[in-house]
Amino acid sequence: MVSIKALLAGLLGVSLCMANISGVVTDTGTTPIAGAVVQLEKGGQKDTTDENGSFSLATGTSGIISEPGNLLPNGLSARISGNLMTVTIAERTALEVATFDINGKALSTVRKAIDAGSHSISLPCRGTGIYLYKVKSGNREFVLKGNAIGGISSGSSVTSQGSSSQPLAKQATAAAVIRDIIAATKAGLLNYRCVIGNSDTNGVVIKMIANAGDVTDADGNVYQSVQVGNQVWMTGNLRVTKYNDGTAIPKDASDATWAHATTPKYCYPANMTNADSIKKYGALYNWYVVSPANPKKIAPTGWHVPSDAEWSTLENYLIAKGYNWDGTFSGNKIAKSVAAKTDWPARDPTGTVGCNLTKNNRSGISALPCGYRNPTGELGQNYSGGHWWSATESDASDARYRLIYSEYEDLRSWTYGKSSGFSVWLVRDN
Repeated sequence: MVSIKALLAGLLGVSLCMANISGVVTDTGTTPIAGAVVQLEKGGQKDTTDENGSFSLATGTSGIISEPGNLLPNGLSARISGNLMTVTIAERTALEVATFDINGKALSTVRKAIDAGSHSISLPCRGTGIYLYKVKSGNREFVLKGNAIGGISSGSSVTSQGSSSQPLAKQATAAAVIRDIIAATKAGLLNYRCVIGNSDTNGVVIKMIANAGDVTDADGNVYQSVQVGNQVWMTGNLRVTKYNDGTAIPKDASDATWAHATTPKYCYPANMTNADSIKKYGALYNWYVVSPANPKKIAPTGWHVPSDAEWSTLENYLIAKGYNWDGTFSGNKIAKSVAAKTDWPARDPTGTVGCNLTKNNRSGISALPCGYRNPTGELGQNYSGGHWWSATESDASDARYRLIYSEYEDLRSWTYGKSSGFSVWLVRDN
């Protein structure tokens, strides 16, 4: 006799059984790494690698959320357990949760403003069956599916960010699998993070890169670094709020007063206030902060903001060493090799940053899409790209920078207004 669980699995094209994610952690070659902590960031499952570098993570079916690479810019995610939906948000937002039955009939709607953090929202009592929950923040939305079987329910992602015209009942037939981030950490090695989307994944290979040394800024924030050829680059975006002599860098979150300023300023992407989001995405600085003419320096002793020539050295090395996505040694196709394995919006063309994030970040630099601020002061709402200043002036009003977008295959060089708000990386002094 076929069980209810099996019938639902057949109906929805989804495995509702326990899944096992297993694999091995090695260095950039094939040498196993013992003692590395491997964890699913959302599911919470954790293991420590043995002497063979092996790990195993058993997962359940609850708490499956929308694909990490397609989370809303404000960090919204949700999961269902029983009659509670747990919503996690990086910034304060107006939230709407609408409940539908499998035929798309609206049953109830909850609207409330929530602050940054995790919150539990009571869902309407329901009998055995399949229910859909449209979670909406602003003009973005995704749909969760709840399966109630004998009083036990679980939530899984049906759609990701962005409105969908597809009928809800039809969306529910889409395959749903685990959407999480697998992370590995060990002293002396760069932190590893990668999207994982298979409900039963064996033979995962995590290759960890050596940490070239920690970097501490004037606020006490600590960053890792990576050796790329003869250069050592800091990984992650700078988020310091003081120069290295302790003087505060002026903060400005106003469009009006940021616009066309010719004095140093910083802000945060989307004017975010959540500490975890700031740690992840860093700060945005106008060029006057990093200008060589500024007598105050943003970098700690032994480090500096890279010149345009130093950016070119990085690019040329990666191309010459076969870091192009297709393994070639000419042409600039290195964006995937510097982009992180998480957070980039999905794109179809092979070789672009957003196509198969698991192939990203061979260099270990871990670039993230983090927005920008226009010279006019407006915060850019396109979170599919990242922009990083060089210390090189182009002319009286512009300076040189590098950019990556999810639909690009190249790390691009451009010039833009000095009053723009871009991210900053550091390179170690020779």
